[in-house]
Amino acid sequence: MKQMGALFVIAVLILVLVAIWFLVGVKVSMSTEQLNYTVIEELGDGVEIRQYDRSTFISADAKDSNSGFRTLSGYIFGKNKNDVKIAMTAPVISQQEEHVLHMSFILPEGYGVDNAPHPLDEAISIHNVSPRKLAVIRFSGYVTDNKIGSRRLILEKKLSEHGLSTKGEFFLMRYNPPWVPPMIMRNEIAVEVE
Repeated sequence: MKQMGALFVIAVLILVLVAIWFLVGVKVSMSTEQLNYTVIEELGDGVEIRQYDRSTFISADAKDSNSGFRTLSGYIFGKNKNDVKIAMTAPVISQQEEHVLHMSFILPEGYGVDNAPHPLDEAISIHNVSPRKLAVIRFSGYVTDNKIGSRRLILEKKLSEHGLSTKGEFFLMRYNPPWVPPMIMRNEIAVEVE
């Protein structure tokens, strides 16, 4: 009987911890500033055409996402000329090209090339991104090569069906930290369209 009671307490404790994990993930996801866009058209199968306004990116090349994230997060956590801490925004943008990962953070509204603190790390560049139109497909859960590949195929098919041409390479946009529960993680594959 005592064993059943102990198992019940453990089960309840696990459920409470999972609920807290989920709620904290939702709170963090909802409180992070995100890049604004307007949905222009829905092509089906979860594919959207969006218009994005001008934005300012900090970018760095790295061997993997962990080292790229560390470099860029150092900048926003105060490793810059003015020791200014800058709020994290979403999404984090990355593009794999052979053995190099190009990663970018978006600076919050109000920052531009002219007023962003100068980085101390020479690997970081600050640049404006002109308004652009992106084709995007969303997926949840942890990012895997299989998920990226399958969503990219759907995106390419929909673009072809609608006669849309792409500009540049496909890239990944991640909206949540890795400790957010996978069922509420938001990820997207995107490409600029003409």
